[in-house]
Parts: sequence; C-alpha cells; structure tokens
Amino acid sequence: MDDLPQGGLTRLAPTPSGFLHAGNAINFLITQALARITGARLVLRIDDLDATRVRKAYVEDIFRSLEWLGIAWNEGPGSPDELQKQWSQQLRLPRYHAITDTLREQGLLYGCTCSRSQLRHTSSDGRYPGTCRNKGLPLDAPQTAWRTVIAAGTHIAIPALLGTAQEVDLANSMGDPVLRGKDGQPSYQVASLADDNDGGITFIVRGVDLLPSSACQIHLAKQLGMEAFVRVRFLHHGLLVDSEGRKLSK
Repeated sequence: MDDLPQGGLTRLAPTPSGFLHAGNAINFLITQALARITGARLVLRIDDLDATRVRKAYVEDIFRSLEWLGIAWNEGPGSPDELQKQWSQQLRLPRYHAITDTLREQGLLYGCTCSRSQLRHTSSDGRYPGTCRNKGLPLDAPQTAWRTVIAAGTHIAIPALLGTAQEVDLANSMGDPVLRGKDGQPSYQVASLADDNDGGITFIVRGVDLLPSSACQIHLAKQLGMEAFVRVRFLHHGLLVDSEGRKLSK
C-alpha cells in the first residue's frame, strides 16, 4: 500500500431506503480503515434523494449501526435532526437541477417515455436498448424521463486507489442512463456526482456492482468540466452474497 495517497477526503454514503445489512457494514469498515491508513478525513453523507422511500426508522438505523460498528466521522450530520436541517440532499435539489439543465443546453439529453414493464420485455440484461433515442420526444412533455446518449465504443478508465486503472465499456455495461426521472427529480448519478465533486472527495470505496456507475459519473464529469471528480480514485470491493450467490440488499 505504499502508493496510497496521503490525506484527502473520503465518504460513507448510505441510503435510508431500508435497514442496513452486512454488506453495508463491510463497505463502511473498509472505508474507515483506508481513511485511517491514509490520514484522510471521513465524511458521512446520507443519500436521501428519493424522499418517497425514506423512513425515520431507516435514518435512525444508519446512526445506530455506525455507532455499533465504532465508526466516527469528521464531517456530516450527527443526528437525524441535523440531517434534515443542514445535510439532506433535498436541500441541494437546485444544484442537481442546474446540472441537468446544463446538459440539456449542451444538447446531450433526450426524452424517454418507456415504462419499467416495457423495459423488462425489451431488455434481458437490464441495459436500456435506446428505444426512444431517435424519437425526438419533447423533454418537457408529462411523464418523460431525461436520458443521455452513451455512444457505442465509449470506454472509461477508472483511476484506481490501489493497482491499475479499470476500463469499463460504458455503453455495453449501462446503456443510456436516466438523469432526470418522469417525476422531474434528478437521478442518483447526478446527485452523487455533484456531492462528491462539490465536497472535494478524493477517493471513493464502492461495491463492484457500482463499477458502471463510477464510469458513468466520470463520463458526465468530463462533459461538465468537473475536473476535481475526474481525478477521484476508486476502490471497488467484492460483494457479500447469500447461499444462492445473490448480493445482500435491503
């Protein structure tokens, strides 16, 4: 680990859409260990973007779980009340909308009216097949999501915290991601990118299942001129799975 950067900033980013599980704990402990080894400051960021799924019990569970794990952080909310008053992603919605508006002005978005049930029938691997890409649907029509085109052959090199960079074929691993939902709300890809870039995060620890998301956010950062995020280094760890090989989830 001699090549690990010293200092900097990293974060924990749990989502209060369910009770935490052992997979979350592994991520938290790895992140804390790397923060201690490198002398980085640790930020707690609770990703409460999807307000419809947030429950008080889930938010409280995050604080109690971190306490039980013995994890202390340098920045971020210290209680559910502080989250709501100072740190909630709901307070940053104007920032997220500004990003999607910028991408719209650059002509990088298109409208999509596909439903989840339609996508289940047209995509066997969950990757969006580009159904609406060339339809020219108006972005401001009701029940229209905003997607961005990921051109075939878009390969993203993800800077590695340890070892060599990983390369992701973004078009084949994700397809065209939604950046604003049919409800007009910004997506995880936009909010996570904005928070990490604006917060000065220097390295991120994620599960290997989020490798395409990391590539997507680097791709967006380059389009938006977010040079700070382009320099972020990543560690994607393996997942805990059940007896049938399925990842643990909420």
